[in-house]
Amino acid sequence: MPAPERRSARRFIMKVPLKFRPIKAATHPEEIAASMNISAHGVYFATDQKVPKGVMLQVHLKMPRQVVGDDVTEWCFTGRVAHVESLGAANDKSGVGVQFLYYEVPQVSLVQHS
Repeated sequence: MPAPERRSARRFIMKVPLKFRPIKAATHPEEIAASMNISAHGVYFATDQKVPKGVMLQVHLKMPRQVVGDDVTEWCFTGRVAHVESLGAANDKSGVGVQFLYYEVPQVSLVQHS
């Protein structure tokens, strides 16, 4: 009998550019990747960087309209690496699943003309 589905949000198979870095390495340069799938609760992406399970990441990406229902600029997520898996022996890439814990949507600055 298959295991029950644990996800509570619909996943979208889509490639969305993103940047990430460990929270505890704020001076570390951001790494660039692209999502393989994304939902309102997390993202799964491939990287050749070593990202251990359980580490907290800061992830910057532009949430797609299909996921959040509105056009938004770049969002900044704090998330926990929930799982890491090898994407094959032919390359050194790993698939990294990040569970979003909280996020910030940058405020659009409004310029008032007198």
